[in-house]
Amino acid sequence: MNYLETRKRKRVTIMSQTDNANKGKLLYINNLRILLITLIVLLHIAITYGAEGSWYYYENTNDIATAVLLTLFNAIVQSFALGFFFMIAGYFTPGSYDRKGAGGFIKDRLLRLGIPFFVYFFLISPVLTYTLYVRFMGKDLDITSMFGSGPLWFVQVLFIFAASYALWRRFSRSKTVMPRQDGRPLGHQQILIFAIALSLANFVVRIWFPLGTAFSNLQFSYFPGYISLFIVGIAAYQNKWFDTFTDSVGKKWLMIAVATILLFPVVVVFGGALDDIAPFQGGFHWQSMVLSAWEAFVGTGMIAGLFVIFRNRFDRQGHLAKTMAENAYAVYIIHAPVVVFFAYSLRHVAIHLVLKFVLVAPSGVGLCFLVSNYIVRRIPFAEKIL
Repeated sequence: MNYLETRKRKRVTIMSQTDNANKGKLLYINNLRILLITLIVLLHIAITYGAEGSWYYYENTNDIATAVLLTLFNAIVQSFALGFFFMIAGYFTPGSYDRKGAGGFIKDRLLRLGIPFFVYFFLISPVLTYTLYVRFMGKDLDITSMFGSGPLWFVQVLFIFAASYALWRRFSRSKTVMPRQDGRPLGHQQILIFAIALSLANFVVRIWFPLGTAFSNLQFSYFPGYISLFIVGIAAYQNKWFDTFTDSVGKKWLMIAVATILLFPVVVVFGGALDDIAPFQGGFHWQSMVLSAWEAFVGTGMIAGLFVIFRNRFDRQGHLAKTMAENAYAVYIIHAPVVVFFAYSLRHVAIHLVLKFVLVAPSGVGLCFLVSNYIVRRIPFAEKIL
């Protein structure tokens, strides 16, 4: 046996041992987290360069094509990314509660969610807003306006959901929040009913809470999806849906999502969004109903499709993926100041904003992971929280 054959056999043996050691660890879920956190960072960068939405820093443009293109990207991401996160969180909630008990569960949630929230609210947000607006832009700001949850509204809501689950388990005789399905996998009919119900719920909520309106940085217009998907995650744990969900159902719903995405230009043009987007944002308008349904079907299809793709093809990790997965939560917490100051430092680069987004996006994401891995998670005791 020559040297190359020996090395090849050793490499195969090591890979086999690694696969066996990782078997059953749901590595595809960790890889999904990497994708989702990356998309959320990209969403905020897209707002910087012309997409609809609220963010710290904007480079204004009157280019309608740029605004439509980046808004489409954000609409797709918004339709599923955060809801997918809530579903994953819901999936791991019952097991965590069972292992730690009510007191240990709440203590862990306070540690993992509460501390990052308060650090952002009382430290990161004031430093970011003061440096950007007062020091760099020369604006006058009231000190109270410097405090805010920013993207950390997510951990605030997740704590509320977790605490609500703990209360349910503490005072309810049942260990489940939904009836068990006797091991039956989710089928097309159940998913279709969910998508239709979510469409209607989005529409109704947006009559009173249109898109873009917020209370303490909480956009209730998206809460039907967040709440329902957190509950779906809990039900998935109870019924082992992550194991039994069939590839064919996931792939067909991904095709539905892609077909629905292609309808976006038609919806925009015929709904008059190029002249006025208000009817799409909420109220009793057919445009709001159509957009609510568009989001529900795109989001449901993307979640189903990406789930089976990652379960089948990305249920393993090398060193890079493992490191990125370990840093995903920290990246979410610190990405706002990193991408804001990175984009601001490039404000004088005079190129088309779509091209600028294409160039800044991967660099900004990479910078977030580098800052997390080599600075943030090396702070004493940070790894216990992050």
